[in-house]
Amino acid sequence: MTELLNNREYKKEQLKNLLKKIHEGEEVNKLKTEFKAVLSSISPLEIPLIEQELVKEGISAKEIAKMCDIHVELFREAVSGTDELEEKDLPEGHPLRTLYEENHEIMKDAEMLNLYASTLVNTKDDLMRKEILGVLEEIVGNLRKVGFTHYNREEMLIFPYIERRGLTAIATVLWMKHDEIRFMIKHLTELLRKREEMPWEEFVTKFKEKANEAAFALTDMVFRENNIFYPTVKALLSEGEWKAIRFQEDEFGYYKVQPKEWNPDVEPLHPWQIDPTLNAEQLLGLPKEVQQALKGQPLEFDKAELKREDDIDLGTGYVNVEELKAIFEALPVDVTFIDKDDRVRFFSPGERIFTRSLSVLGRPVHLCHPPKSVHIVNKILEAFKEGREKESTFWIRMGPKYVYIKYVPLFDDNGEYLGTLEITMDIAPYKKIEGEKRLLDWRN
Repeated sequence: MTELLNNREYKKEQLKNLLKKIHEGEEVNKLKTEFKAVLSSISPLEIPLIEQELVKEGISAKEIAKMCDIHVELFREAVSGTDELEEKDLPEGHPLRTLYEENHEIMKDAEMLNLYASTLVNTKDDLMRKEILGVLEEIVGNLRKVGFTHYNREEMLIFPYIERRGLTAIATVLWMKHDEIRFMIKHLTELLRKREEMPWEEFVTKFKEKANEAAFALTDMVFRENNIFYPTVKALLSEGEWKAIRFQEDEFGYYKVQPKEWNPDVEPLHPWQIDPTLNAEQLLGLPKEVQQALKGQPLEFDKAELKREDDIDLGTGYVNVEELKAIFEALPVDVTFIDKDDRVRFFSPGERIFTRSLSVLGRPVHLCHPPKSVHIVNKILEAFKEGREKESTFWIRMGPKYVYIKYVPLFDDNGEYLGTLEITMDIAPYKKIEGEKRLLDWRN
């Protein structure tokens, strides 16, 4: 049997039989043991060659992708190190467990990207090329989401906690690496889109090279996170901090996982609410690589207080009255607030589309419009109060200005009607915008 397993032809036939079972509807999980028996004896270098032969014989690339999942799982088990143990210590739904689970998916997709890019180089048949390209487009499309979900959650939700504790260098280095990977995946997307604009050999050579680089970078980041970053934040962050992170995660989304609810009986703690100082015990609990990096370098803890004595709590931040007035004045829109009794309560300062004077404050809104349109205003407000409409929009030409007007109803946490907000802006300058101008394009 060993001699047979060492024979590529026999292995190919075994894989083909298993893939046929998948094609016939048998569940992959039930075939895992048989797959592993064959795959464990195959060198990673042989996989693309066998895949190419299987595709040539009629096995679809998507079915081969399921085989790749198992192959990558075997590979991951061989190199996983301590991250599996770390993950098992965490309850389901815990943000750190979710990150570990996402990294499993990222590892699989990175390996599949590498394998399929290598297979594409050796494929001569046009139909096979088309099918493999379809799988690669799907893989690359998925991997673009890593930056928007997995990396974005780390940068926006976890980095603030370690930066507060003075570990800004760790966050800065990881963010730079994240951006490098984002760029690599974006470049792969562009290569796939422009493949018809270059000779085939040039395209596949470039794509394989860039796919290999991206796969290595993704895998390297998984290693950095699982073995250095995650043990660091596990040692530092309290349950209250993780709870605050969990409450905000859904806004960013996840990479191929859907975490369960996790709501420990503690108060959520945001970065500005924590004591940022680190004691000796906490420092000794950090990974050796982090301890070594910090050796001899004093940590600068961020002890700045967020809320000041005269601040107003706006729910998503704190400002004083002068700052709030300046914010409204700087906005590229003007707003007018009409309360639940249909009286004008507030209008923003600064440049306006429609002139407002202080005499309008307290005035019934129906008296602020020409008699011929009052019935329309009343209908809109009635629809808002009854919950039949969520907005009402209009746009009109006023000389060189193209004025966009939007009315939206406002409600409190209990669903009670508070009033209506009128938002007005000149959209003419925005309609002229083309291309991109990024932050890095700014010049002094």
